[in-house]
Amino acid sequence: MVNSISRRRLLTAGSALAAASVSTQALGQHHGHHEVAAVEKKLGRSVAQVTGDELRFPEVRRSVNGVLETTLRLSYGPTDIDGQRATAMTFEGSYPGPTLMAQPGDTLRIKFINDLADASNLHTHGLHVSPSGNSDNVFLVIQPGETFDYEIKIPEDHPSGTYWYHPHVHGLTFSQVSGGLAGALIIEGGLDELEGIKGRVDQLLVIQSVQFDDSNTIVPADDQEMHFQTRTVNGQINPTLRIRPGEVQRWRLVNATSETYLMIGMEGHPLYQISKDGNAMTRVEKLERLLIEPGCRADVLVKGHQFLGSWELRKMLWLGSERQYEPDELLATLVVEGEAVTDHVIPTALLPLSEDLRGMPVDRTREIRFSVDRSQPGGTRFLIDGKQVDMGRVDQTVQLGAFEEWVIYNDSPDWHPFHIHVNDFQVVAVNGVPVDEVLSFEDTRGLPPNGSLTIRHRFLDFTGKFVYHCHLLFHEDHGMMGIVEVV
Repeated sequence: MVNSISRRRLLTAGSALAAASVSTQALGQHHGHHEVAAVEKKLGRSVAQVTGDELRFPEVRRSVNGVLETTLRLSYGPTDIDGQRATAMTFEGSYPGPTLMAQPGDTLRIKFINDLADASNLHTHGLHVSPSGNSDNVFLVIQPGETFDYEIKIPEDHPSGTYWYHPHVHGLTFSQVSGGLAGALIIEGGLDELEGIKGRVDQLLVIQSVQFDDSNTIVPADDQEMHFQTRTVNGQINPTLRIRPGEVQRWRLVNATSETYLMIGMEGHPLYQISKDGNAMTRVEKLERLLIEPGCRADVLVKGHQFLGSWELRKMLWLGSERQYEPDELLATLVVEGEAVTDHVIPTALLPLSEDLRGMPVDRTREIRFSVDRSQPGGTRFLIDGKQVDMGRVDQTVQLGAFEEWVIYNDSPDWHPFHIHVNDFQVVAVNGVPVDEVLSFEDTRGLPPNGSLTIRHRFLDFTGKFVYHCHLLFHEDHGMMGIVEVV
């Protein structure tokens, strides 16, 4: 059973690795580096025995001659999770779904087959594409048993990076993403060609968090307790990644959970962030811990430790508010082995911003307020500007080409990841304090409790209706979403 395996394996691996860490730290206080290295070498062989299977990757479906033509069938049924049979919602029977790979200027032609018992649709999270017609249109509702042909045209100048896809029918998004429906979408180019990144080992890590019962069947979303969920990486529990001492690898981290904040860290291995939400950063940011909020993606470089051995990639303790916390858990194990690499270096400068929006006159400033009302007997209400979403109502009307500043207030004591479709934004102030440096554009950013974000964005290229919302998907489905129409 997945739950039983997850508890047993994680406890065993965690205990052994913790013992190894304590042992080497104690030795380091009394012995020289050569002796510690010898112990590390020995521990590397023994600790590796308690790691999980080798990291596996979802099937890759790549564009050919400018077109990615494929089928995505949604179903509820058997799938493989950590090498065992389980029952979940999947794209193409795979948990997570196939990885879609395309290039700027390509077209995605996707035959979408809904074999679920509920309506569904497709959202390409983070892509700057049309929100209308048979493109990334979250107002489409594909009924059970229906087939729909999506055609999503990616602009020639689209940023290259890591994105993902998932269903987005209002009222069902939380249950379907919590049920397992998610997959990575990669636009090639950009950072891929940069010295120090080009040619490096490229690891995709799609992180999901779902609760299963004793029969390995997914628990209905409304009955799931997030702290009883099984955290998986590419559908595996504590998979093993391998790296050589001094080797630099690129890891694409995708938070495909419905509500989990991932504070990622790995002892002995700083994370060198190079991209946020598919957008290249202007410089490498060296981090001991990296918070990846629900819906966000982060590309990082990892350099193998000089000592051989096993190292824990962890979801570290995160205390967001009185109601929000994440315990420390093991996600995967990195084994450092083999001959050292001496010529891999971490780059410093990356790609310049396409435009820095700070200090420029805007066409309009809007104020938007997120709030939570727990005073009513009918239950908690999740609100934007005092209202729950109405899919027939337009909340913001914007002219095509407009350059706007939005001040988004959070009138609640909890974090809410703000996400908007189609057009990425720059964060220019947090809690009213201007940011000193803009490292990248983003599509999702946490609203601080009882605080605010000030963002700037241009509404470019596409007219039509799309949405902005809290990417805690339970909140979104229960009202915390608004509709913008670009005219």
